[in-house]
Amino acid sequence: MDFTSTLFLFLFLPVFLLIYLVSAQRFRLPIILVASVIFLFAAGGTMALLWLGSILISGYLAGLAIASAKEKGSTSLRWLWIAIGLNAAILSFFKFSTAFGSNGFLWLHLPPNWITPIVGLAVPIGLSYVTFQMISYLVDVRKGTAPVEKNFIAFSAYLLFFPKLTSGPITRYKPFATQMEKLNPSMDDIARGFRRLLAGFVKRALIANQLAPMANAVFNLPTANVEPKFAWLGLLAYTLQIYFDFSGYTDMAIGLAMMIGIRLPENFDFPYIAQSISEFWRRWHITLSTWFREYVFYPLERRRFRWASQQINILIVFLLTGLWHGFRPTFIVWGLLHGFAIAVESLGFGRWLKQTWRPIRHLYTLIVIIVGWIFFRSADLQFSYWFFRRLAGDISGLTPLPFSISTPMPFVEPSFVLALAAGIFFSLPISSIWNQARTSIEKRQEYFFFLFQIFEDAALVLLFVLGLALLLSNTFLPNLYAKF
Repeated sequence: MDFTSTLFLFLFLPVFLLIYLVSAQRFRLPIILVASVIFLFAAGGTMALLWLGSILISGYLAGLAIASAKEKGSTSLRWLWIAIGLNAAILSFFKFSTAFGSNGFLWLHLPPNWITPIVGLAVPIGLSYVTFQMISYLVDVRKGTAPVEKNFIAFSAYLLFFPKLTSGPITRYKPFATQMEKLNPSMDDIARGFRRLLAGFVKRALIANQLAPMANAVFNLPTANVEPKFAWLGLLAYTLQIYFDFSGYTDMAIGLAMMIGIRLPENFDFPYIAQSISEFWRRWHITLSTWFREYVFYPLERRRFRWASQQINILIVFLLTGLWHGFRPTFIVWGLLHGFAIAVESLGFGRWLKQTWRPIRHLYTLIVIIVGWIFFRSADLQFSYWFFRRLAGDISGLTPLPFSISTPMPFVEPSFVLALAAGIFFSLPISSIWNQARTSIEKRQEYFFFLFQIFEDAALVLLFVLGLALLLSNTFLPNLYAKF
C-alpha cells in the first residue's frame, strides 16, 4: 500500500485518523500498532509480517538480554553481536537473492530443489530500514544512551510505525520513545501535518511521476541504445525524479507522523545546492548518513589501525552505503565514487575547494552526483559504460527501436517539459526564501498571515486535485526507495 494510492488516501488514512483522534490517549499507542500491522500486511503480505515479526521479537528479546547482562555485571557484548549478526544475515540474504537470483545460489552449490523456494521469497517491505533501526536501538541500549523497552507494544509501535516503515526516515529509539509517552497532537500539528502530506503528494505526482516515463524509457532498455540527446534528457529526468520521489515520500511520512503527534527527523535539505560531496551527504538522505556516521564511522575512527587513515574508513562507510542499497556492482561503484570524493575532500582538496569560485564548487558537486546516478540507475556496468559514450555523442551501434519499447521517445511531452522546469526550480530553496519573506511581511502587517495561508492552502488543494487526476489516468508508479 503506497502513500499515494487511493486505498491509502481515501480509506486507510481517514479511518485511522478518525479512530485515533477520537480515542482516549491510553488507547492511541495500541491503535498505532494495529494500524501499522494492517499497513504492513496490505503492503507486503503474510511473508512480510512473518519476517519483520521475527526480527521484532528477536530484537526485543536481545534488548532485554543486553540490559539484564549489564545489570548483573556480566558481558553484554556477546548478545549485541549475536543480534547484529542475525539482522545483518537476514538483510544480506535478501540483498544477495535480489541481486543474483538463482545463479547466486548455484555458485554457493546449494541443492537445486532448495533454490526455487528460496528465490521465490519476496523481500519484506521496509527490511533495510527496520534492520538499521533495530541495530541502532540495541547499540544504544548497550551504550546506555537509550533505555531498554520492556513494553512490547511500545517497542513494536516504534519499529513498525507505518509512516516510516517503507522508506524511513531512519529514527533512533530514544527521541521516538519520549514522544510516545504523550500522543496528543494539537490542531496546529494536524493542520501542519496535513499540509506537509499534500506537499509531498504533489512533489511525487506532479514532478517525479511526470519525469519517470522518460527516465524509465532510457534506463530500462537492455542496452544503452539511445540517442545522445535522449540520454541527457533521461539522465536529467532521473536526477530530479529520484529526489522528488524520495523527498516527496519523506514529506508525506513526516506529515502523517505530525498528525499523530510524532516528530520524525528531516531527511532532505535541498541537496542539489550543495557545494561539495561532503555537504551533499549532509543534505541527502540525512538519517542514513547520520546512521553510518554514528554506528560505523565513529567506531572505526576510535579503533583506527596505524596503517588505516581516515580516508580508508570513509571508503569503508561508503562501500557499506552502496551495499545497503543492493549487492550489485553498480551500487558498489556508486558508493565508492562518493566515498572517494569525500576522502579527497578531507585532504587538501577540500580546503582548496572552499576557496574557489562558488559556481565551480557547485559544478564539481553536480558532476559527481550525476555521474553517480548513472551507475546507481544502470542495470550493470556495461550499460553504464555505453551510457557514458552516448553522453559524449557516440552514436555507433544505434539501432531503431519500435515505439512500444522506446515510448515516450522520440517525442517530448509538454507535461515532461513542465515537470522538468518545476523540478529544477523547486530544487532550489524557493520555499525557504518564500517563508522568510512571508514572515517578514507578517511581522509588519499581521492580517497578511490569513491571506497568505488561504492562498497557500488553496494552491495545495488545487495541485493535489490535479496530481490525483494525473495519478488516476496514468500507470501507478511505486515509491523508488521502497525497494531498497
